[in-house]
Amino acid sequence: MDTLTKELQTFLVRLSYQPETVSHQTEHYLEHLFHLLPVDEEEAVLHYFGVLGHRQEPLAQLARERCLSPEAMMEQIDTNLHRLAITPEWQMLKTLVNPPSASEAAS
Repeated sequence: MDTLTKELQTFLVRLSYQPETVSHQTEHYLEHLFHLLPVDEEEAVLHYFGVLGHRQEPLAQLARERCLSPEAMMEQIDTNLHRLAITPEWQMLKTLVNPPSASEAAS
């Protein structure tokens, strides 16, 4: 997994465990980001991570519902994360959710 995709994945994992750490405005931006995906793929990613009001579902269940193997489902989720991670929308949004540290800003 490339660095950009890993940043988005890490943020979504954090969001699933600590939703209160993200502002309503940031959630709104995230909803728009996810709307860049086809509806079924958007739903799969949101349910996998359990974010933005979606109940977290196990990978096996998501795969079964879509008649895929768990491996194929995970590959689809990773592909969709990458598709989102390389968008200008995520690049702008990540500055809101991961502001640069003082040492990064100085360099």
